[in-house]
Amino acid sequence: MTAPAATEFKLADVPATEYPDQGHGAAPAGEATEGHTETVGHEEGGHGAKSGLPQLDISTFSGQIFWLILSFAVLYLVISRVAAPKIGGVIADRAGRIKGDLDAASDAKKASEAAIANYERALSDARARAVKLSDDIRNQVQAEANAKNDVASKQLAADTAKAEARIAEMRTGALAKLSTIARDTAGEIVQKLTGDSVPAGELDAAVASALKRS
Repeated sequence: MTAPAATEFKLADVPATEYPDQGHGAAPAGEATEGHTETVGHEEGGHGAKSGLPQLDISTFSGQIFWLILSFAVLYLVISRVAAPKIGGVIADRAGRIKGDLDAASDAKKASEAAIANYERALSDARARAVKLSDDIRNQVQAEANAKNDVASKQLAADTAKAEARIAEMRTGALAKLSTIARDTAGEIVQKLTGDSVPAGELDAAVASALKRS
């Protein structure tokens, strides 16, 4: 194993001898050595193993393009016949649900707006009825109070008139009694002082004159 390696190393270090008859760098036919044979075999083995990516090999481009087109065609058929309808159905179903939800939300909004409008209208009607009822009650109470005041005023006026009439009557009676008392008293005083009786007519005239002055 070690000897061939040393031989290859020596051959690599020794420059090739030029032979005009056999071409540049070619050894004579009788001088072919075992090391040279092994070196050539090694070079041929190196040419047999190609380096690089297989997909970049120009000789396989036609096959690669064919399988690429076939793969895209199969993928297109699968997507267009299987996946796309399912996805479209899901999208349509979702769009239908969304539309249904939006319609339901719109109906609910309209219903709520109608309910709010009805509530506000009912509240406004209730306020109007309350104001009207309050006005009616106030007017009725005022009318009753005015009627009672009128009755009371009339009753008070009647009572006042009656009282004034009674007072006038009592005053007249009192004056009549007073004049009688005054006449009798004056007649008694004059009689006691003078010993003479005074005529009743004179006593009445004197008492009447005194009451007028008072």
